[in-house]
Amino acid sequence: MNKRTSPVPEIAGNALLLSELRQMKQNNHLPHALLLHGEQGCGKKTIAEWFAMLVLCEDQAKAPCGVCKNCRLVRSHAHPDVTTVEHSGKRGGFSVETVREIRAEAAILPNNGDMRIFMFEDADGMSIQAQNALLKSVEEPPAHSCFVFTAQVPGVLLPTLLSRMTAKAVFPASRGECIKALIQQDFPEDDVQAAAARFDGNIGRCIAYLTDPAVRESTDRTAALTAALADQNEYRLLQLLTAAAADKDQLRKTLELLDIQIRDAALMILDSEAVCMGCDRQSAERLSGSLTPRRTARMHGAIAEAFADLDGNVGAVLTVTALCAALVNA
Repeated sequence: MNKRTSPVPEIAGNALLLSELRQMKQNNHLPHALLLHGEQGCGKKTIAEWFAMLVLCEDQAKAPCGVCKNCRLVRSHAHPDVTTVEHSGKRGGFSVETVREIRAEAAILPNNGDMRIFMFEDADGMSIQAQNALLKSVEEPPAHSCFVFTAQVPGVLLPTLLSRMTAKAVFPASRGECIKALIQQDFPEDDVQAAAARFDGNIGRCIAYLTDPAVRESTDRTAALTAALADQNEYRLLQLLTAAAADKDQLRKTLELLDIQIRDAALMILDSEAVCMGCDRQSAERLSGSLTPRRTARMHGAIAEAFADLDGNVGAVLTVTALCAALVNA
């Protein structure tokens, strides 16, 4: 598949955010520490790359132009002044040792441009110790250093660190914008329509669905599970869960998605237009009609118990059999 490329990252939606950042560039008021937060797959990393080009672009009026040397180096992930910090530590965050190394690098003058940029992608797992180690650099950064963070929610960062950043929300595109962007990447239109039906405007999750057979399998199975749960169809529920039990990794992913679907259904009781985080809004809407707060809590507890059983080496088939009964009788 030959996906079309652009000299500047193509970003669907978030026009106001991009406009605000461009205005900051033109006014020479770019933040020295930027947090981009939003749900997984909504485009935070793409906007972070776009922001790096904006900061380093040699064309003040058209930044990011995509054609100057700095823009081209950032786009090809070869700019010597842009560092994507590697994940480390037990939680897949950033260890104190890694943060100390970055603090030392931040003091070094840039090679090609006026700024050095340090990307902390998926900062949700950053430990308190690592955040404290980074605090001084973010609070009093060298004049030539800029820090960019991405996370799903801003609350994962310490208030002391967060207060020294400019936090900007990143939202999924509209379904129409999502479909247009994916078709422009040469994905088949029928497949794009199916992906968009699952994830609305979340382009990252749509791409995962379109390119990863395992993601598609767990997503489609979870949508079917949600529908079976809404119908109280115990036989179908057990059939789907038993099929998932053939692969423990697939089973875990399916249960994670099912838990999110139940969360979406519970939210829809309070707000029919609630933003969904799951994989199938239609089946979640059907499930919401039979949920109560107590039943929701019991379902969530049953799934948590299933995870505990899997961690305790209980057989997958036995685990899903017990889970099926618990969900139906919740």
